Amino acid sequence: MTSPAKVSVLRNTLINYAGQAYALLIGILIQPMYLGHLGAETYGLIGFFAVLQTWLQLLDVGISASLVRDVAHGRGQTGAGRTRGQLLRSLEFIFIPLATLAFVAIELNSEWMAGHWLNVQGLSTETVAHCIGLMGLMIAFRLLSTLYKSGVQGVELHGWLNLVNVLIATVRYFGGLILVIWISQEPLDFFVFQAFVAVFEMLVYALKAYRLLPNPTWWSGFDWQRVKPIVPFALSMSFTSILWIALTQLDKLVLSKALPLAEYGYFSLVALISTGIVTLTNPLVQALLPRMTVLVSQDKPLELERLYRNAARFAFAILLPLAAMVAFHGEALIFAWTGDKVSAHWSEPILFWYALGSALLALSQFQFYLQYAYGKLRLHVWYSLVSAAISVPIVILVVLHYGAYGAALAWFFMRLIPFVIWPMIVHGRFAPNLQRYWNQDLLVAVVVTAIGVGLSKLLYQEIQPQERFAILATLALSGGLTLVLMALSYVLCSPKQTRSRLFSQLYKAGI
Repeated sequence: MTSPAKVSVLRNTLINYAGQAYALLIGILIQPMYLGHLGAETYGLIGFFAVLQTWLQLLDVGISASLVRDVAHGRGQTGAGRTRGQLLRSLEFIFIPLATLAFVAIELNSEWMAGHWLNVQGLSTETVAHCIGLMGLMIAFRLLSTLYKSGVQGVELHGWLNLVNVLIATVRYFGGLILVIWISQEPLDFFVFQAFVAVFEMLVYALKAYRLLPNPTWWSGFDWQRVKPIVPFALSMSFTSILWIALTQLDKLVLSKALPLAEYGYFSLVALISTGIVTLTNPLVQALLPRMTVLVSQDKPLELERLYRNAARFAFAILLPLAAMVAFHGEALIFAWTGDKVSAHWSEPILFWYALGSALLALSQFQFYLQYAYGKLRLHVWYSLVSAAISVPIVILVVLHYGAYGAALAWFFMRLIPFVIWPMIVHGRFAPNLQRYWNQDLLVAVVVTAIGVGLSKLLYQEIQPQERFAILATLALSGGLTLVLMALSYVLCSPKQTRSRLFSQLYKAGI
């Protein structure tokens, strides 16, 4: 097995971005076509499935994240490889009953959700109930996929992970598109196909995990002594996951009740874009967390801080310009994306606040990554608890009284306030020197983003594109210009001795 010291975070990050950018891109390109062929209500069901799946991730109870950390931490030490397969087998005894419970619970309540929770107008209640039952089946298999994928992720086998990610995304999206264009526009057929894809995905990850983390005996059972050491970390992760999902998904859940299903389909476009902004950091995080954990286990704090800063700068440079472009060109973007002027006009004021808030949310997670690497989540637990206690009642009130626009405003301001306050607290506890660099890099990114948005507005007014492709090309040109300005600003603002090593630092072993 490859030594951790010889694995490049930069290489792994680029591999992750290549694979996940493909999956994200085809999802963004193809999902609007579902709206055109399946209708707004069925697209609303797809959005409801995304929310339901996120809430059911609570059944993970922090186990998959603990498996990633345990496998990665063991790779930084000698003699720890023999028991990882035993841990995976023991965790299966927890995940399989949980997945079964999720499916049964959703299936038994599918008729109630179809008839009393969702505001269905065009589709039959029976059809919606059957679709919700299939959602339960997909959630069960994806929950198992999460376990097996976490084992592979802890080994840092990023090339294989992203190859499979590309394969699954191709089957899921292109297969779904072929289905709705040439075979059937029935919602039930669409969800049956997606259920088969979920089963295939689980089997692929399971077979690979069994090979990488072999169990000493095939018929061995639950080993409490192997599970016991990860319980405190898993409980912390579980508790914070509950609060995290409440903070980030409560608005979407309440809106699924408050909005007509067709309007919820339009809102699902906003949710898809904002979720895409947040998940842009996932490829970086998949390479970052195992490596940060290894550096902690090897007692290399200076290398850890250099890695953290470089990763944060990269995230600033990508997320802030993208979110600003989406926010200030939302209506044009959604029209070019879907060809639907109604959904574009409905979404524009809501997308503005969701896009900006999503960028802040993604960047705020860097403080969690630092705590995760050290295995000390007490601060994060208190942060999540206080945030949830404040946010949950506010979100419910604004959604019920002001609808989707109220949810958008709450989303932004509930992300902005902790983003200003929390970094200095966490950095002060784990790495005091980081706060100064964090502020410097953030200031550069904000200023350059503001300049880029101003130039993009001028460029858009000058060109005045009308056709969908021309709109997308103009927005892409504007975004590319902002990214170039960002790259130049970071190079110019770096000390001379640092410029020549700006990217080589990430590539060095252990950094």
